[in-house]
Formats: sequence, structure tokens, C-alpha cells
Amino acid sequence: MTTFIFRNNANSTLAGGITNSSTNANLAPGTGIEFPNPSTGQVFAATMIDAATQTLNEIVYVTAIATDTVTMLRGQEGTTPLNWLAGDFFIHQLTAGQMGSFLQSVASPNAPRIVTLSGVFTTNSTDGAIGLQRTTSLAASSTTLPGSAAIGQMITYSDLIGNFQAFPLTVNAPAGMTISNQSFIVVNVNHRKASFTYYGSNFWDVGGVY
Repeated sequence: MTTFIFRNNANSTLAGGITNSSTNANLAPGTGIEFPNPSTGQVFAATMIDAATQTLNEIVYVTAIATDTVTMLRGQEGTTPLNWLAGDFFIHQLTAGQMGSFLQSVASPNAPRIVTLSGVFTTNSTDGAIGLQRTTSLAASSTTLPGSAAIGQMITYSDLIGNFQAFPLTVNAPAGMTISNQSFIVVNVNHRKASFTYYGSNFWDVGGVY
């Protein structure tokens, strides 16, 4: 996946003309240092604008920069590769494509739900808080954390009745994952809750039973 990188106030002009098929361009001497320096999998966006009328433009993604020479992908975000002249503007600025690659909104917390039955129950990737309210046919409970959780997702299990000690809850790690380097965690303290956070790289952490 391509990652956009940024630097503030990076602007230059072309040191020489380029055709609409050129993938390299020389910037004004000494200005290359102002721009980000992409590594593998990274790009920065730039917009070329004609100096004469400032009505022509082309967005490019720069994949590499060496001193004052940029290597770029031409005609990005629906723009057309054009011929450019020495002195035309080369500006590192935000584009719609970059903004569209970012998270546009923060999802509201998932609604809590209550589990009333003992035994095995399913924890979904849409869950945020699960309260155990087991009052009949009491027995130990178990569940498995979702294997499709997003990085940073937290799931909390709460003892709403006060019977975790007599009927513990076992929280299992998904296949190929661990919870604080364990395959499962047993929650067995009455009127307590345990929170599990997914950190990525197949690693869940239990944030404490409190």
C-alpha cells in the first residue's frame, strides 16, 4: 500500500522543460532539499502549474528524489500529463486523492450488548462492550476475540451480576494470535471487567482486570 509523506512549504520551479511522457524533472538548483524524500512504498504529491497563465495543472506522485531531480508518476488523480516549461511551478500541496486516503470520520463507539446465557458465545468485530448477566442455567462461559479486529479496537467484558468467581469467563485468542503472549485469559473476579485491545501483528493485550 502506498503511503503519502509530507513536508511544509515545499515549493520550487522546473529548471528545464519536460514532455508529457517524461518521468524525471529537474527542479531549481538547491530546492530539492525542501521536499520529502520517499523511501520504498512512499510518495509525495506535487502539482505543476504553468507560470504564464496559472490555468494549466497536473498532479504527479513523486516516488524518489535525488538532489534536485524528482522521479514521478505522471497525470495522477484524473489530471492529464502535459508538456511543461522551465520556470513552471512545482508545488507540494494537499490533493483530493491524498485526503481521500485518510480516515474521514471516527466511528461512534459500538453499542454495548448483554449476554444472558452461559456457555460459549460469539464476540464480533463490531462489539465494544459486552456485559454478562447470567441468571439461569449457570455455568462457566467462554468466547473468542474476533480475528478481524481493527488495530486499536478495544473489547470489554463486564460482570453485571457478580458471578465471575463461581462461573468464570474464558477469553480465547483467535487462531494464530495471542493475548499478552497467552492463548487465553480467565476472568474470575466478581463485579469486575476486563478490557482487551488489539495492537496488530496478531497481538492482543488484556489491559487489566479491575
